[in-house]
Amino acid sequence: MKGQGQKKKSASEEDSLGTECRAEFIFYARKRTSKLRSVEVLGDYACDFRRPDWAHRWTDWNFGQNPYLNLFLCAKHARELGLM
Repeated sequence: MKGQGQKKKSASEEDSLGTECRAEFIFYARKRTSKLRSVEVLGDYACDFRRPDWAHRWTDWNFGQNPYLNLFLCAKHARELGLM
């Protein structure tokens, strides 16, 4: 019985993915490496796409303006941005 409740909870969590997506991959700053690569996130972090300063973070990362900025993104948003 407990397993069924957990399955229902995960299904409802998937429905709320739009507001509470979690980071699955880290995309390192572009200046640190010449090739775009990502690694899987081992912790529980929010997707950067949902941050209020997302547009500024994306611009800084995409143009290599901040060599220390890494993006934490879920797979859905990484695909939408063409990173995967």
